[in-house]
Amino acid sequence: MGLMIASKELKKFKFQRVVAQWIQTDHLAVYLGIPMALKLEWDS
Repeated sequence: MGLMIASKELKKFKFQRVVAQWIQTDHLAVYLGIPMALKLEWDS
């Protein structure tokens, strides 16, 4: 039972970390990613 809860908490923790990373990289993407994405779109 305890392992189930730990697994659930771990998933939640991992999810929060991914979200936090995504938010951080999202700010970078706004500055860097949009021009790059547009360039990739045009190139393809």
